[in-house]
Amino acid sequence: MSSVLVQPQTANIMNAVMCGLMSFGLLMTPQKFMQGGQYQNPWFSNIPENRDNKLYYVGQLMAFLMLGGCVVPTLISPNSQFLCYQMVTIHVVNLIQTLVFMCTDKFKDAKPDTATGKGQWYFMTVLSAIFGLVTMLACVHPTDNVVDSRETYLSKSLANTVMLVFSSTFGVMFTLFPQHLLSMFWDEEQEDPQDEAPVAQVAPKKFMGFKLLNLTDLERWWSLCIGTTILGLNFGMLLDWNIAQPLYTAGSLTTVSTLTLLNMHQVTMRPYKSISSRHVWMSWLPNLLMSGAMAGILASALLYV
Repeated sequence: MSSVLVQPQTANIMNAVMCGLMSFGLLMTPQKFMQGGQYQNPWFSNIPENRDNKLYYVGQLMAFLMLGGCVVPTLISPNSQFLCYQMVTIHVVNLIQTLVFMCTDKFKDAKPDTATGKGQWYFMTVLSAIFGLVTMLACVHPTDNVVDSRETYLSKSLANTVMLVFSSTFGVMFTLFPQHLLSMFWDEEQEDPQDEAPVAQVAPKKFMGFKLLNLTDLERWWSLCIGTTILGLNFGMLLDWNIAQPLYTAGSLTTVSTLTLLNMHQVTMRPYKSISSRHVWMSWLPNLLMSGAMAGILASALLYV
């Protein structure tokens, strides 16, 4: 009965609209998005005032994940049940994360401190649960594996396998070790010397030669969202049980390409501060090379001979 009530196209379009609205605001004006814009209350507490804070880069990264993982693939194949597998995983994990965020003190310094701000979260939690239920009902259709039999320069099985390993590495790091990962790319935010109180000098802890950052709860929250989103998209491949899934190849190419351009923009234009020459040479440039190579592999699996 549920398979008659909810078609994959319905769930995919609903999810794409939600992700599109959220990602556009987060991509264009991440600070204003977190502050609630003109008509909403702030979604978080202790939002950095400086627009060049690294938190807003992390927010833009999340926006590109939503675009490449949901919006663009839906435009390519709105009837795909594979997208339902990916999004139902993300909805379930997001619901758990939100309950932890609102009902515990794990991210207490990031939680909104106004009744209206909390009400926004409760409303979005209920809405996300509804979207998750609709997507779950759209997952029950019997379906055959989607296979693109036309010859390409590289097989989609190979490209998708490499992408799963590549992206899952970052997904695990963002989820379990955000402090170590971000410390490889960023330095501590520099405060105004006039505002700094004299403190005793303590040798900073280091990881692979980089000083470990003191992450805020807000940075840890967004890092967790990024990590679980990456892993959720990859877990959808396991549910689909089709390593040659062409839609995963196309969505991954979109995500990797846009993130590579974002990182290149950060290195050349420095819209976000607090990266040193050491960070650029030891982390940013190698990451650009790896991402460029990954984009080339994915593109080769989509180009027909």
